[in-house]
Amino acid sequence: MILLQSSRKLSALKDILLQQLPHSIVVYGAVAQIRHGNACNLEVCVDSWPAFKTVECRGQRRAIQDPHNPFSNLYTLFTKDVASLRTMLKDKTVINWKQPCHFLAFPSSLFDAVQGEKQKIDHMLDPSWILIHHDPQSLPDVRICCRPRISSLRVTHAEIVNRSVKYGGSEHSHNYIKTCIQHLPSCCILDDNGRPISWALLDESCAIRMGFTFPEYRRVGYMKVVLATLARKVHMMGFPVHLSVEENNTASLHAYETRNVGSDTESTLSDWYSLS
Repeated sequence: MILLQSSRKLSALKDILLQQLPHSIVVYGAVAQIRHGNACNLEVCVDSWPAFKTVECRGQRRAIQDPHNPFSNLYTLFTKDVASLRTMLKDKTVINWKQPCHFLAFPSSLFDAVQGEKQKIDHMLDPSWILIHHDPQSLPDVRICCRPRISSLRVTHAEIVNRSVKYGGSEHSHNYIKTCIQHLPSCCILDDNGRPISWALLDESCAIRMGFTFPEYRRVGYMKVVLATLARKVHMMGFPVHLSVEENNTASLHAYETRNVGSDTESTLSDWYSLS
């Protein structure tokens, strides 16, 4: 296992991962976030360099303070060779198997490689499509019946977001969401009292996630406004634009596909695992 730290090597890795889209998108996004200041305290490991086969992004070991917090033990992986992945997973310096951990956007085809290392594996989310848009500036303007009050999420909104996500509700998830809001782009629509009613935000891999609209405000077009606004903001910052939509969320998938048909979009299917 080799820890990549130099800016030159990370830049070279980012360029190589770009050529491996869409399957490398989550790791590519994490490397882009590292290159943009690394507010989420990530680090990158490879099996070899420069001719690597497997890449892992994880939280910096020195940044882990709570050994019971799976959100401080997050992993994203990309591999071109399953045998190389299996070897890395068995290396105790690569994965901290003693602590509960999350594998984000992990291809289901590689599930058995992880399953061999852990007995208890749960899905954080249902299988999800990762949707990539290469030119969000080309997205058509969203027109809705009223003029929305567009803003960014504040740290004080983390509790509301925490209650809306499937894996939320704990202090660990609350602190994770606070970190994402504090350090990464987000977008929301506020009501007349300044309360978010529709929102989405970036995670440490630059994925647009945690999108939610309160039921009484749905079917107006608020989420379309949020996603288009955030996608353009992320693109202008130099981040890749990608979001995850659960496979069974047919309404959201249909809405995205009908607005984004063309050569500027790609997709890949993945799973989100929680291991303890």
